[in-house]
Amino acid sequence: MARTWTDLSLIEQPERIARLARDVRGYPIPFVVEFDDQGIPDFRALDMQKWVHAVNTKRCGICGEPLGGRMAFVGGPLSMANRLFTDLPMHRTCAEYALRVCPFIAAPKFAYSPKVEGVRVATSVSDTRPERFGLGISRGFSVAQLPSGDIVLHANPFEEITWWREGRQEGEPEK
Repeated sequence: MARTWTDLSLIEQPERIARLARDVRGYPIPFVVEFDDQGIPDFRALDMQKWVHAVNTKRCGICGEPLGGRMAFVGGPLSMANRLFTDLPMHRTCAEYALRVCPFIAAPKFAYSPKVEGVRVATSVSDTRPERFGLGISRGFSVAQLPSGDIVLHANPFEEITWWREGRQEGEPEK
């Protein structure tokens, strides 16, 4: 049986995430994830209809519930510096949970899965995992188009940024 990279039961789960369906390993399935023909979620792929709906109605990319006045963006140092993201904004609690459990973000020895035929990936997104990720809190965003043609979200200036490495906020003691 497939398993998670860490024991998910040891990580506090926000109520919004507790309501989500799970995959066979026990990971919560984010609102915007695409499902294959067999109904299996592909965490690498975005359901673009849900993505557009979430952008237009200001919904969290993880739980799918409406965002408040402040929203969290997660990305590597370059995304944080440019405030450009393909991933949707999230509630802070949803973003912090993702930063603790998502294998791409938190697993120390994560190996990126290759691009899958038939799954569109933004050409501007790097498949190289950064050493650390930022969580930026903003009061909104606009939609922008890059010269490559990719559509991205341009976060408003960040009120606060915290940095995360291997599932922990920098400076947070190891448990």
